[in-house]
Order: sequence, then structure tokens, then C-alpha cells
Amino acid sequence: MSKIDTLPIEEDSVANPARSSGLAFDEETFRRIGYQVIDEAASYLNGIRERPVWQSMPDNVHKAIREQELPAEGHPFEETLAFMKHMILPFPQGNGHPRFAGWINSAPAHAGVLVKPLAAAMNPNCGIGDHAGQELERRTVQWMMELCGFPVEGSAGVFVSGGSEANFTCLQAARQWAAQVDGWDVRAEGVQGMHRPFVLYQSDQGHFCIRRSVEAMGLGHMAIRIIPSTSSFQMDVERLRQQIVADWAAGLRPFCVVATAGTVETGAIDPLDDLADLCDEQGLWLHVDGAYGAFGILDEHVAPLYKGIERADSLATDQHKWLSVPIDCGCALVRNGAALRAAFSLTPPEQDEHEPWLSEYTLQRTRRFRALDVWAIIQSAGRNGLAEAIANNNKMALLFAHLVETQDDLELISSGPLSIVRFRFAPPQLRNKPLPLDQLNKAVAYEMQQRGRAFLTSTRFQGKEALRACIVNYMTTEADIQAIVDETLYVGRKVVSRYS
Repeated sequence: MSKIDTLPIEEDSVANPARSSGLAFDEETFRRIGYQVIDEAASYLNGIRERPVWQSMPDNVHKAIREQELPAEGHPFEETLAFMKHMILPFPQGNGHPRFAGWINSAPAHAGVLVKPLAAAMNPNCGIGDHAGQELERRTVQWMMELCGFPVEGSAGVFVSGGSEANFTCLQAARQWAAQVDGWDVRAEGVQGMHRPFVLYQSDQGHFCIRRSVEAMGLGHMAIRIIPSTSSFQMDVERLRQQIVADWAAGLRPFCVVATAGTVETGAIDPLDDLADLCDEQGLWLHVDGAYGAFGILDEHVAPLYKGIERADSLATDQHKWLSVPIDCGCALVRNGAALRAAFSLTPPEQDEHEPWLSEYTLQRTRRFRALDVWAIIQSAGRNGLAEAIANNNKMALLFAHLVETQDDLELISSGPLSIVRFRFAPPQLRNKPLPLDQLNKAVAYEMQQRGRAFLTSTRFQGKEALRACIVNYMTTEADIQAIVDETLYVGRKVVSRYS
């Protein structure tokens, strides 16, 4: 027996170094502080309606946060918690409030909040190894496929940071697939002009993250062909066909059509089945950006609009939007699982000694335990609970549009089929004066945000500055919708009176 084996080890000698450094607490302290944190979280969530939707940070709060000095010594955690309570919690983005309808950011489902500490306590790397975290992700990703009507057999997917990364991941798979079809390997050769230049297609209603992905892939945004949309804000399939044929004839390499299931401007859903037919005919990969709207398929009233999503080669979804998963969480789904792996893996499939690790399907090697949040929320709500929440959001949007149409000072620009309404504060006497109306609606959005009773954003759409309501909060009621409309009218008239 070696000398080291005979040394007596006292429990305190193992525990004290970590505790004295502030990196660990004894069990009693951990429980006591943990209860305090849970109390704060419960008070925060249950008191949301009584607080402003959003409020600006006073100068003293800005200063307190920005001018903190790097501590040389640790502080008691109670002091850290007190700072958060007074300087951070009162100043949220606002997306937890039921009258927040600015960006497509949802309130967190409570089950997702509660399991966060457990995921952090386990702290697994869900990119490598044989453990429950990876196994749970594999199954929960399949649930995402089932929820969206995406085929499970032979498919693969991974949780990522959000819709932007999900789209990027799927487009990488699409490009590698196209190169392999043409007999070369883009991962090996790169984009050096030795082959026909890749081009892909997106409607003028598509999200800007596609451009960012294409730029990051080294293709340059000039590789994107922007296809006009129809009067219903859907991609024009015939115009798309003409552009693809022209690009083939010009010696380019069309490789992917990016359809959208729920645009962020109007909630439009591209004609997925027709696009799938065209992609089959032309030999292109069909990718669907469903970051916002893919889970709208759970609402039986709009589900028929998703016909063809089951034929997509890949689908990007955002769980931290309509599934109310705490930020951040998205998911990349690819029908041909081997194609997704081919875009990222460094291990040839024939060398596998075990089921491939999830890091073989994504850029990240070290990955946090995102699946636990998603899994817990689905366990808590079930498919029917999720469907009910989404259908109610769509119903609230219909009510919103109806209320807008009943007001002379409001002008409806677009609504449906999902939970986005675009409108303007437009008193009849100003409707023929574009510049004042644009300035007015910017001012209305800003003033509403400052007042803290409701939250809308202004965006430019079809040459007009407009207000946009994105309803994705499972707590939003008819009374909340009425309150947002009333606040818009009050603020709009107040702003007009200042300049009259």
C-alpha cells in the first residue's frame, strides 16, 4: 500500500477549500439561500400584472450596474441577491407581461423556470458522453418533430440557441448535401470559386437571419435571390420558378429554397406543398424557417395551411417563442439525419463504436442541457395544453384586429393567419400625409413603452411606419387586448394634441 493510501482524510479538509473560496456552500446554507431565490422568482412571476410592462432604468441604476468594481474578495450571497432584487429584477425586457406585444418573445412557462436549477446542478455537456442529458435530448427532439408534423424516421435534430442558429445549422446541411450531389466536398474545398456558385431563394418577407447565415457561410448575401411575395404576403411560386430556371441557365447552382412558416411581419405561411413540388422538380433542398410559426400547426383552425411541411428537408424552430421555453432554445431538424451529420462530424460513420454524440450534428462541442426545459414544459402542459395556448393567442389576434377595425383613428394593415397584427394610429385628417403619420406612429410606440401600461414596437412595412402586435404570451386575455388598444388610442391622441 502506498503512503498516499494510508493518509487519513477528514471531511472538512475536502470541503473547506471550495467553501472558503465562495464556490460552494454547505448544504444548510445552500437550502436557505435556494428557498430565498425561489421565493423571489415566485413573487416576480406572480406579481407581473401589478408592475409596469417595461420601465427605463434610472441613472443611479445604470451607474450601480456599470460602475461595479471587480471584487477581490467574495461577498455573502445574500448581498448578491439583494442587488438583483433592487437593481435587476425591476427592469426586465417586459416580455413576461401579458400586455407585452412588441417582439416575438414569450413569457417563460413555470415548469421551465423550476427545472433550470436542476440542469445547472447536473451541468452535463450534452455534446459528448453517455448520460441521461443526451438521451433526453434525442427523445425530446423527436417530440418536436411530432408536434410539427415533421417525419421522425431517419431524421435527426439538435437543440441550439435559437432560430438564427437553427437556420444556420440547417443551411450548412443543405449546402454540404448539394455539393455532395455534384460530386465534391465543400467542407474540404471551401468556397473558392472552383465550382458553380451556390444561390438560394427567400421571399421578401423572410427573416434577416438567413442573410446573416449565408454571409457567415462565406457565400455572400448576393447569393440570396429575393423572391417577391403575393398580395397575401406568401412567396410567389411562379416567380420563384422563373428565377431558378434563369439561374440554372446562367451557370449558377441553385441549392435551397427557404420557405417561411409564420413570417415575423405578418404571420404569413408560404405555400409549402407547392414549394415542395417545385423543389422536387428542380432538385433543390426545401428548408422551412418556422422559428416563430412552426408550432402554429397545433391550432386546428390554421393547421391546413401547413400542408407540405412534412415534405421539407429541414425545419428550424424556436422553442423560446411559442413553446414558452426560457431563453435560449431553438431546434434544427433535418429529414436526412446523415446529411446533418455530414455537415459537422469529424468522425466517419463507419468508425462509430457507439451511437453518435450530439456534437456530431452541430457546431458546438460543449452544449448545455436545453432539453430539460423543453421536456419539463411538455410534461407539464402536454400537447393539448400547448395547442390551447397557441390557439388562444391566434384568437386574441383576431379580436385585436376586430377592435382596430372598429376605431376611426386606427387603420388595419394586416392580420392573420397567426398571432401578429399590423396597424397604424391614423386619424382621418392625417391619412393622406405619409410623413406625419410615420413620425406619429414612431412617437406612439415610444410613448407607450415609456408609460409602461402596454408595449408595442413600430416597424417599417411596405413603405409605411406601422405598429405591430405580436401575441405569444399564454396569459394574455381579452381584457389585455382591449387595454392595449385603449392605450394606443389614448397615447396617439395625446401625441397628436401636442402638435395641434
